[in-house]
Amino acid sequence: MELLQTFLLIFCVGCSAGTSPDHKIVLKSLQQAELECKQYLRASPTEEAPCEPRCEQILLRTWTDCRGLGSIPYGRHFRPDPNDADYINRTQLCVDAAMQGATDVCCQGRVVHQCYREQYGNSAGTPQLAPMSDILIRSTIEDCAKLLQVESLELMLYGLTRFDLSEKARSLMRCVVIRQGLYSDEFGPDLDRMYVQYGGYDVEQKVFAQNAQSCVDWLRGQCLDNATLATRIVTQCFPPGSSPDTLIIPQTVLPLVGSLVDGVLGTMRGLKVLDAVLKPLAPLLIGVPALEVLRQDGQPLSRILAEQRGQAGGSRLGGPLRYRNVVIFWLRCEQVKTVKFN
Repeated sequence: MELLQTFLLIFCVGCSAGTSPDHKIVLKSLQQAELECKQYLRASPTEEAPCEPRCEQILLRTWTDCRGLGSIPYGRHFRPDPNDADYINRTQLCVDAAMQGATDVCCQGRVVHQCYREQYGNSAGTPQLAPMSDILIRSTIEDCAKLLQVESLELMLYGLTRFDLSEKARSLMRCVVIRQGLYSDEFGPDLDRMYVQYGGYDVEQKVFAQNAQSCVDWLRGQCLDNATLATRIVTQCFPPGSSPDTLIIPQTVLPLVGSLVDGVLGTMRGLKVLDAVLKPLAPLLIGVPALEVLRQDGQPLSRILAEQRGQAGGSRLGGPLRYRNVVIFWLRCEQVKTVKFN
């Protein structure tokens, strides 16, 4: 009997290990979220607890009190009528009208849920992707950094180069997107999950999938190694700023590393213990002050410089002059004599 129990235990562990390709991703149905919320809010199975719809939306990771509803991931939990071509516009009109008089977050969650049930479609009943929050994405980055023995300073510099600096940097990017359940070496990016995870790309999903797949196919034809291919797909086929929500890595890692490295002086001290990576990173040391700008102003130095160059009188070399009618004197002298004179 003990032998049989041991066999069953090993068999079950082997099955669970072999059927978990999604790593840290969470798939959850509206019904599962409902049951969980009734337990958390101590409601009976037949009654709706106060603020239950909002609780369900939070568990499905489709709602935050700051941003409101994520319509793309939440809509996956409802199945529209195939003959209904206007369900999205009708649902949005319902939500907009109901939100005008709703200031309480619990009331907002309830009216959103009601609009989707009445205007969008019936409950799908099948588990759908629960988009990862920024905290979970950062946790995934930290996990992969530990697995690959990436120091905090290395992580910072990898982020500055969009993780295409070295084989180790590209391996880190590959690890993160695999652990997010958004990518595999065999099938490439999961375009459906990518679309849901980042809240849509301001285009219809069909157009998004066609454009992304064309980019992926082009990169696959270059015969790249697995880590390089994964990194190029993420950074070139899904570039920063192309989606309304947080991107997978580049926009998330910089705030993370800002908290890991204590200012420019701490960065320079850290360089002393990274002799193995100093040589390939030497061209990037000029970017260290840019991190301080990011920490202070909350936006990349590149964005600030782009705004300055775009002003009247600016050019690719920089922004406009601070003062009008400026006279510039170009002084030439012999350096040796100057030093002696001083």
